[in-house]
Amino acid sequence: MRRTKQFLHETSGNFGLVFGILAVPVMLASGLAIDYVGLSVEKSGLQNATDAAALAVAREGKITQAQAVEIARQIIAANYNFTTAQVSVVMNDGTANVNASIEKPLVFGGVMGKKSAPVRVTSAATFAYTNYEIALVLDTTGSMEGGKLTSLQNAVIGLVDGMADLGLDKDQIKFSLVPYAGFVNVGPEYGPTINGLGLVVKDGADWLDQDAKAPIPQSDLPSNFSRFALYKQLKIKWPGCVETRIPKGKIQHDVDDTEPNLTDVNSLFTPSFAVDEPDNAWKYPNSYLPDGGTPIKGKNATETDKEKQLSRYGQTGKYVTPKNVIDAILQTLLWKKPKTDYSASSFYSNKHDPKGPGFGCEVEPLVPLTTKFQDIKNTVKKLEANGSTNMLEGVMWGWRVLSSREPFSGGASESDSSVEKIMIFLTDGQNSFGNLNNDLGSGYTSMGYLVDGRLDNLTAATSGQTNSALDKKTLTACTNAKKDGIEIYTIRLEEPDVSTGTLLENCATTKAHYFDAPSRQQLAPIFDTIKKGVVKLRLSS
Repeated sequence: MRRTKQFLHETSGNFGLVFGILAVPVMLASGLAIDYVGLSVEKSGLQNATDAAALAVAREGKITQAQAVEIARQIIAANYNFTTAQVSVVMNDGTANVNASIEKPLVFGGVMGKKSAPVRVTSAATFAYTNYEIALVLDTTGSMEGGKLTSLQNAVIGLVDGMADLGLDKDQIKFSLVPYAGFVNVGPEYGPTINGLGLVVKDGADWLDQDAKAPIPQSDLPSNFSRFALYKQLKIKWPGCVETRIPKGKIQHDVDDTEPNLTDVNSLFTPSFAVDEPDNAWKYPNSYLPDGGTPIKGKNATETDKEKQLSRYGQTGKYVTPKNVIDAILQTLLWKKPKTDYSASSFYSNKHDPKGPGFGCEVEPLVPLTTKFQDIKNTVKKLEANGSTNMLEGVMWGWRVLSSREPFSGGASESDSSVEKIMIFLTDGQNSFGNLNNDLGSGYTSMGYLVDGRLDNLTAATSGQTNSALDKKTLTACTNAKKDGIEIYTIRLEEPDVSTGTLLENCATTKAHYFDAPSRQQLAPIFDTIKKGVVKLRLSS
């Protein structure tokens, strides 16, 4: 009896036996769990790789099947190390469907006769429903002549074609083109129609100061003197450029997109008019009339001084803006056609444009926002290199064409979150006011002459001072545009100036939005990178 009880109480062997029996399935279950975790981790990694591949393929737009597969394979292999993955791609209406699979070795699966297990994932990427409004603001100054301009034209056309190839709806992408040099040409079609009597028979755009109401300091023309009428008197057409607006109190018309309003004449845009300069070919680039009247005095010139200057333009009596036909007829009796010299100027070594009131406006007119990509490409092909660098006007008109406000109101409302407003700004040089050693202090600019004091009240300054003042205004304009919802990309092309690089980097939305291109051969890849940065994609599965 005692032995029986002793036998029943002796359990260590039983536990060993039970443990031995259970050890195999426990170890097998643990091994399978390890394999399961490994498969899950591998699938998660492969899914991330395939998502990235789908986004990359979708971003390319219209490409061949072979190209799509190669891009997907490279993304999955190079970035995620799935070098043995089997990859296939199906493109369907702008959506990239990427399938990937691998064989994952099993640690314990061999016990059950299975050395590996397949891991399969799929991902689909398509464009987010976003509208794009893109302003191409391009430097067309004289230093762009030759290979640089050709490289720029090819890169821009490549960008436009690349965006078109994305296969988005026609109305989802709009482009605008803003060539700039010393001026921006808004288009001569916006000017008024004036008859032979000097009367306006058809008003120009409301945002143009056609009646000279804005108190613009000008070295040679009286206040309220119609520049359009004087163009008519000189038998030449206004080419389409406008001057930089002047601030009024706290309203910074020059660096802010304040909407033109007839109640604030300072907000209107004054047509450019290059006055006749003194007959000294060594100091002045634009003398197109015989000298006469009193010497130009700049900012300190009185109205009487300026009225006397009109004798050069053919006036024989006091000028009064015509209000009716009788006034106009009387005015025609007080004017005679002057002797004009519109031959090419030889003052600048790289600029041989015709002298005259349109001097300085040798720049292609801008193209407002449009879905007609061919119009953009046709204008890009016509661009010619000429003039000096005025980044301020480039930035401001790039902003204005994207704005929903006049003068170009084709942009979507600034409150519309479905629209990406993007400015791509390029320059190959430093800001330049064009300082000269003459009585005017400079050539004619969008701010008149240096002696007019329209650049921070500077009437006598070095080129370093004026360029620095322009840089400051340009940066303020960029800052204001970004606050208004404009995303800005900037490109410095073959320009080693450190301050210009700093300006452009600060103008850009982020440091990643700034590109330094020491070589024109880098332009095409840069524009392609910008295209990929602009396009918004989403994973659809």
